Order: sequence, then C-alpha cells, then structure tokens
Amino acid sequence: SNIRGEVQMSDPVMDAYTEAYNASGQMIQAFGVIKTDGSVLWQSNNWDLTADAKNLVAAVNSRAASVTQNQVKYSTMRTSPESLVARNTGGNGILVLAKIEGDKWVVAWAAADAAPDGVYVDVDRAAKSLKGKI
Repeated sequence: SNIRGEVQMSDPVMDAYTEAYNASGQMIQAFGVIKTDGSVLWQSNNWDLTADAKNLVAAVNSRAASVTQNQVKYSTMRTSPESLVARNTGGNGILVLAKIEGDKWVVAWAAADAAPDGVYVDVDRAAKSLKGKI
C-alpha cells in the first residue's frame, strides 16, 4: 500500500473547487486562486490564468464594464468590491471572481447555461472556505 499517500495533506483549493463543482451541478468547470499582483497561486489544468490574472483583479477594483480572459470578452453583470460576475454574450460561459482575503481571489468559469447568481454563491462559499488556508 502507498503509506505516503495515506498521510498526504489534502489540497484545500482542490477541495474547494470540488465542492463548488458539485454544488453547482457540475456547472463550475475551471477554478483558480490569483493575487492582485497577477501571480497565480493555483489553477485547474484546463485553463491558464497567468496572462490575465492582474487585469481580472483590476477589473473588480475598477468595476469594469467587461473583462477578458484567454482572449474571450465577458460583459460584467454585477460587481462589488469583493466580487464580479460576467457573462460572455456569445454563449461562452460565465466568469466569476470572489475575494478570499487580503490580495487573494478565487476566479472560476462556469458553463453558459448556469444561473449566474447561483454560481456566484457557490464560488463565494469556496472563497470563504479558503480563508487562512492559502
């Protein structure tokens, strides 16, 4: 048996992502943790946030009318100092940012047919669960 595997620490971000994925009915399909300075602390292997991380957080802080991730433009639906929910008008999904604490943020992508408000609740819950863990 793999003894080392049994004592391995769980990954708090993977746990938060899995919980959000399940809570959203499998709608939340990409997930990451980014910082205000543009560094990426964690990202699911199906996207790359490194080019856009800094601009994504800046968009929340400036309450931007739109955000771009991986060259896809999302129109902001609602924003607050601690969150942003944006939707691609061409049916290419929903982008959500939720503040963890300090300069750390969760960014998540959900399928186009997800309910934006419901997805936001799941992402915000994930972000809150990561306080003090990353």
